[in-house]
Amino acid sequence: MPLLLLFASVLGPRDAVAAAEDMLALGEVASPPPSSGVDRSTLKTAAEGELRLLSNAQLPSRQVVVSVAITGATKAPVACTVNAVLRDRKSGTMIAILEGHARSEGSADAELQKAVVRAAVRGAVRQIPEALASK
Repeated sequence: MPLLLLFASVLGPRDAVAAAEDMLALGEVASPPPSSGVDRSTLKTAAEGELRLLSNAQLPSRQVVVSVAITGATKAPVACTVNAVLRDRKSGTMIAILEGHARSEGSADAELQKAVVRAAVRGAVRQIPEALASK
């Protein structure tokens, strides 16, 4: 028992991040439609960043795979809809489909399109703790 307590006491913030990453894994990242103005790498980076921001305390002890796709995008106004599909890592059973939306007025330059995609991803990913808590 003392060994277990010693082990728990040396876990730091880095270990908490690793534990959260172990509970959530990024799965498939669909190639975005041309109207989104971003590539698959941008979508993947946005999803990875948002998943890292979820704290382990927010997540139940269930291993989940999160797949993301842009399901709608326009350039005037700049708007984006992202779906995040949650699946149980072991069984593959679908748990939830979450949707994030973002929109901005202005010219559809590359930076604005990326910012809108990141905001839509954030909107979908931030729903994960609540979706998992209700299942």
